[in-house]
Amino acid sequence: MRMRHHIGRDQSGKPTLWSGRRVPARARGAGLALALLAAACGGTGQYSAQYAGELYSLDNFYGGIVADEPRAALVGREILAAGGNAVDAAVATYFVMSTTMPSTAGLGGGGVCVVHRGEDDKIADEVFDFLPRAAAGGLVAVPGSARGMAALSARYGKLPWSQLVAPAEAIAQAGEAASRALAKDVALGEKKLRADPAMAALFVRPDGALLQEGDNLRQSALAGVLGQLRAKGPGEFYGGLLGQQIVAGAQALGAPLTIEDLRNFQVQVYAPLEIKWGDQLVMMPKPPAAGGVSVAQMLQALRSEGGNHFTFLAEASRRIAGDRAQWMQPGGDASQPVESLIAADHVAQVLQGQPGANALPENPFAASIVAADAEGLGVACNFTMNALFGAGRIAEGTGLILAPAPDERGFGFSALAPIVMANRNNGEFYFASAASGGLAGALAQADVLHGVTEGKLSLEAAMLRARVFNGGDKVLYDASGNENPGGALQAAGFQAEQRKGIGRINAIFCPGGSPTNPETCQVRNDFRGDGLANFVTSD
Repeated sequence: MRMRHHIGRDQSGKPTLWSGRRVPARARGAGLALALLAAACGGTGQYSAQYAGELYSLDNFYGGIVADEPRAALVGREILAAGGNAVDAAVATYFVMSTTMPSTAGLGGGGVCVVHRGEDDKIADEVFDFLPRAAAGGLVAVPGSARGMAALSARYGKLPWSQLVAPAEAIAQAGEAASRALAKDVALGEKKLRADPAMAALFVRPDGALLQEGDNLRQSALAGVLGQLRAKGPGEFYGGLLGQQIVAGAQALGAPLTIEDLRNFQVQVYAPLEIKWGDQLVMMPKPPAAGGVSVAQMLQALRSEGGNHFTFLAEASRRIAGDRAQWMQPGGDASQPVESLIAADHVAQVLQGQPGANALPENPFAASIVAADAEGLGVACNFTMNALFGAGRIAEGTGLILAPAPDERGFGFSALAPIVMANRNNGEFYFASAASGGLAGALAQADVLHGVTEGKLSLEAAMLRARVFNGGDKVLYDASGNENPGGALQAAGFQAEQRKGIGRINAIFCPGGSPTNPETCQVRNDFRGDGLANFVTSD
């Protein structure tokens, strides 16, 4: 094994150390090597982001994976190195994240993925909806992620199911140092974590302090669930003895989850909502993952952008949020056909009309994974517990944190909007992203995509741009590098407030397309978060 290092610069100009390593890939022989090209980024104030310039795109690109939690992303890298494809990497990364970031990606929740496959004779674009909808008795959501990942793996994966689940089982059993990403969520969820003894046993240390970055998080009961899931498949989770154990554990807490709820849970697979973007299609989920409609509306709005970029974002996001408050029903469903909502004439009317109601309350907490490979396979996924750390209760004997049912108070998944840009005629994959941070994060994806396509920015530059969101009562913005929108917003008459970060996006951009020019692919985690971006290269 050879180690190599590169000195980059953060936003303040200070040198930062980047490391990469090349190791032989198990399933593809000596021809595959790994390059770890990004480090977990975090910071305060103006951020302490780390960048490595052109290290984010390489010749001989085989695959890339980006996730909100670093340990999970490293497992995704190992799956790619073992000969897995983008979907294999995403599935394995998710299961690890269910143990290392259960705050937003636990097995008790669910999510939604958009997938593009670019093989000449098998071009396909699909949405996998496994959102954590309410159980028949209300109050609690039906866990969806295990069945969702199984469906995704069965349709598009290459490696055996057991190989994708086993790393998470091992990590849960042995324990893993808590990441900065998890530690931040623990700090935010302190009240909920201290209120329940079972949650406190995991996330509060014996000395009474909260779990900190670097503290060991061991989850033996969850490891047992993952072991049965690995050995017996999702059927055991949704109808076997394991399913009965989960139901019994939930009911012991008073949660009205039944075995029928689990058995009846189905993954919904459908054609994505889409808009034309140049010669390509941008694809996203439909409501109740209602963020997709708003992303499409923002892309339509950006076609007519004029004047100051940041004041335009403030005006456009305000009107899109107001329109959303009119058409979106509780739970995220739309009151009218979604195709009409993303039509250019409707968006033009929204932009020219008076702003509507303020943005609706929505759960901003989610996790995201984005992966792509040199065969033109790309996948973008969002996961949620419907609230930070879900319902704050663990089904007895399982280690599984339950998720609350979506409701009008904001619990739910309505802001989720993973997106993929591809060409359905030739199969080329170009872009994928997924975000957290509620509607603000979803809309920021549109600005990033617009920046790399119409603005001709690198993915790094587009992610570095300052962000603006106007939900109605005030304009929120973050400052990045030399960009500070505050002055322009205040000069335009907005009541503006600076925030530490607006949304958190993971993205992959292949300007030359994959599979034709995969060496052009760029992989980025957001400096506003604490995730990790990885490449695998083929020699």
